[in-house]
Amino acid sequence: MRAGRLISSTANIAMKHMNIVIQHKQRRQFSNRTRNDAIQELFRHLESNHGNLSSLIDTGTAAETIVADDGIIHANHLKRLFEHDATALHVRNFYNSESATQLGEELIQESLRKGGKNWKVSTSRGLESSDVGTLGEHPPYNVAVARERQSISSSHNDGDSKDATTPIDEYFEGVQREFHSRRKKGTSYRLWPLDKLRLELDEAWQFGAGLAREQKDQRRAFGGGLPRIMRGPTRWKGFIHVDDLGPLDSSRGLFSANIYLTVPDADANKHTNTNPDAGALYIWPLGVRSRLDWYRNAITLSSLSAQDPESQLILRKALGTPNVIHPEPGDLVLLCAQRPHCAVGFSDGVRVSLQSFLQYESEKR
Repeated sequence: MRAGRLISSTANIAMKHMNIVIQHKQRRQFSNRTRNDAIQELFRHLESNHGNLSSLIDTGTAAETIVADDGIIHANHLKRLFEHDATALHVRNFYNSESATQLGEELIQESLRKGGKNWKVSTSRGLESSDVGTLGEHPPYNVAVARERQSISSSHNDGDSKDATTPIDEYFEGVQREFHSRRKKGTSYRLWPLDKLRLELDEAWQFGAGLAREQKDQRRAFGGGLPRIMRGPTRWKGFIHVDDLGPLDSSRGLFSANIYLTVPDADANKHTNTNPDAGALYIWPLGVRSRLDWYRNAITLSSLSAQDPESQLILRKALGTPNVIHPEPGDLVLLCAQRPHCAVGFSDGVRVSLQSFLQYESEKR
């Protein structure tokens, strides 16, 4: 009987405690919603009274897309791009067009044999699949970091051995496999386009360029880029986004490099797509250069990280006319990843490219 009363009493105490926890959690959730609503209202008020996104659109040289027809990366072009005195750099014939097309076909066949990893995008409904797939021996580094955190959480709960290979270790091991496998074709070797990019960046930039490395432990090399495949018909007209929301700074920045191997046939898309730029690249010369300017336009700019159709319509209207780049097989396009950009959707064909990110920090890095 005592045991029964003790259990009953403990259960009652537990139930009361649970009710208190639930009530506290509900109050906290309500408080968080209230706080978020207040912040949203503050930014709406700030933008409606002080926002003017059109005034931040660059003009003159800063709005230009530099075009190099000789297939060479020039130091003065890099300097302009890195210091945000240009929006993009288009190097035509960077890689032999016939070799690029052949390599693109090989990657298409690889994707059919092995499949690919879908590139997830953020929408108002959460993470959803995109029109882009990636190939390679390793995931993007941010995916590996997320897996590492999940693995640590699981090991704490399950008591797994600390000696097991971690997702970060698997990433760096995959990076090395990716480097070696891409350079070899059968029993011979070839110049992988991303290797050519790294070599010529190092030769062109006066302070040199190289792979990022760990800041501790083994100082292992990070990946140098991955193949990306986009097949028509795409579901979207093209997601306008940035890869870094930070304001532009002439001493630093994040840049994207894309080497195009195959592109959708323009004539084929004329019959099924009303957009004459189907398969092209759009980049807007938006120059947000201070946090104050960002805050003044935060409601509109926040759509750059929430890629749902409603937000896209708002962005297209606010940003105006983009710079349009029509890449051909073998072309290299370098652009500031902090400026809004998108790959234009298409109805027919396949686009295969090799993508890498470049981090610039002052002239010496």
